[in-house]
Amino acid sequence: MFDGKTIIVTGASGGIGVPLVSRLIDLGARVIAIDVNPHGAEILVPVISDASRLVYHCSGIEDEAACHAILGQEEHLYGLVHLAGIFVPDDMASGDVETVYDPVMAANIRNLYALYATVRHALLNETGARVVLVSSLAFRRGAPGHTAYSAAKGALVGMASSLARKEAPHVLVNVVAPGFIDTTMPQQIFAKRGIDKVLGEIPMKRLGTADEVASVIQFLLGPESAYVTG
Repeated sequence: MFDGKTIIVTGASGGIGVPLVSRLIDLGARVIAIDVNPHGAEILVPVISDASRLVYHCSGIEDEAACHAILGQEEHLYGLVHLAGIFVPDDMASGDVETVYDPVMAANIRNLYALYATVRHALLNETGARVVLVSSLAFRRGAPGHTAYSAAKGALVGMASSLARKEAPHVLVNVVAPGFIDTTMPQQIFAKRGIDKVLGEIPMKRLGTADEVASVIQFLLGPESAYVTG
């Protein structure tokens, strides 16, 4: 499906990133995996079928200079999946702007803006390129005690909608907004609210799995989604 295609995945060694990278490499892609985890490659290599098609960069892609340093030589990119982000509680208290809001917005949306500006030409050089941004159900429902996170995930939706209109039909841009997924990220919510209460609010009465989210992202990257954007 993705033979000869290069796909960037940010947050690649996280809960959803690992099964996604594994799927993409199984399907023939060359994956440029980006994550702040210095041990990310050690996490990914054992679970992928061909390590020769994995390029791992330990980077926070905090600005365009950082993005150019690791991606400036890429002239053709088929896909970009933005999973990177941080989930930090806030109390809307004095000092939260610097300690919570700024880093949350940087990790979830500002860094993506810099990344897209860097690789846009490479995406436009590829026929039918794809961008998938991973938001959260929190953008619509809210997440009490995680105001900055909810705002950042809403910003991703706005960015995707704007890019979809701007770049079509050359680049298709979509958003996946998962609910509660069985990864490490929501554990602090379970500890605070109780897992039974959280499960009671979910129609399926269970957590989603990281691989289920990865399968949706795979669909949006694949040929079956050729008429899906925005």
